[in-house]
Formats: sequence, C-alpha cells, structure tokens
Amino acid sequence: MKPSAFERIQLEYALHRCNPLWLLIVVMLCCSLAVWLFVLPGDKRQLAQQVQSMQILRIENLQTPFELVNKDTSGAEPGQDLPSVLGQISEIEAYVDTLLTLSQSLGLTAPTGEYKLSCDAPARLCRYRVRLPLVGSYLQIRTFVEHSLLALPLASLDELSLRREIIGSDVVEAGLVFSLHLAYPAQGQLSVEDVVP
Repeated sequence: MKPSAFERIQLEYALHRCNPLWLLIVVMLCCSLAVWLFVLPGDKRQLAQQVQSMQILRIENLQTPFELVNKDTSGAEPGQDLPSVLGQISEIEAYVDTLLTLSQSLGLTAPTGEYKLSCDAPARLCRYRVRLPLVGSYLQIRTFVEHSLLALPLASLDELSLRREIIGSDVVEAGLVFSLHLAYPAQGQLSVEDVVP
C-alpha cells in the first residue's frame, strides 16, 4: 500500500522539525549503551581472570620454600679482622691487570680506563677506583662482572651503566666502576703518590 500524500507531508514536516543535534545525541547514547552491554562485560571478565591468576602466582611464590645461603667469597674467617681481608697498595697493578686480562679473555674491548686512588688516614683505608668502558654483548659483560668479583674479593662494583646504539644490535657499551678496597700503607711502605699507574 502506497503512503498517501498527507502521510508523506507529515513525515517530511516531522523530519524538518527534528533537530540534527538531538539525533546525534540519540545515536551516541545508543552506541554507548551497546558498548556498556556487550563490550565491557568481556573486559571485566578478562581483568578478573588476570587478577585471579596474579593472586594464585603470589600465593605460590609465598609458599615456595627458600633457603638463605650465606656464601662468603672473600675467604675471610668470621673471626678475621678487616685489614687482613683488604688488598695491598703495592699490588694495585696486579689487581688492574686481573681485570684487564679477564676482559680480554672474554672478548671485550676496553678502549681506555680511568684510575684514581684515595686514602682516608683516620680510617686507615684506601680505595682505588677503576672506571672501565667495555664494549661487547650483554652476556659477556655480565660474565665479566661475575668473574671479576669472584677473582677480586676486595673489589666492589659501584656503578654499572649499559647503552645500546641500535635497537636490534647485540653490541652493548657498558660503563663499569669498580672500587678496590685496600689497607692503608704502613710507615716505610711506598708512598701513596707513587702507586698510581
């Protein structure tokens, strides 16, 4: 059945009276209602599942037995005093040579190094800072740090910075700062100024 002319005129008049802004608001309300009813419940379920799996992992982690291991790599006995564990100023070149030899054996390149000796007379301690820029893979640098701290128990790693020029590259530039903890030189030993290489 064809709409009559009167019905057609009424429809056209109703469309002219309708404000397009109200029509846009009604469409947006319908879209947000559809999102609220169909999309959000799925996201809420996924979030609830992720929270539940995180809680399960946290509980498993707390229930896992752990053992405190106190490995003393310095070789010092518990009753031994501090000066017997410290390095000697006369051996600084050997300590630095150990670090450089270890870096070369792992295939790392060390373009230059900075060395600085500082002593604290009241505390009777000296510290020799070795700054090494190394270039190699992350695994090589990690192995170097582990082996150097095992080879020199009198050393501590004060700083470690890593930098990569290209995202996909395996080559990493590392800035390492070691401190070699040394006993203060006794009377008659070589002077502190004579030791810096």
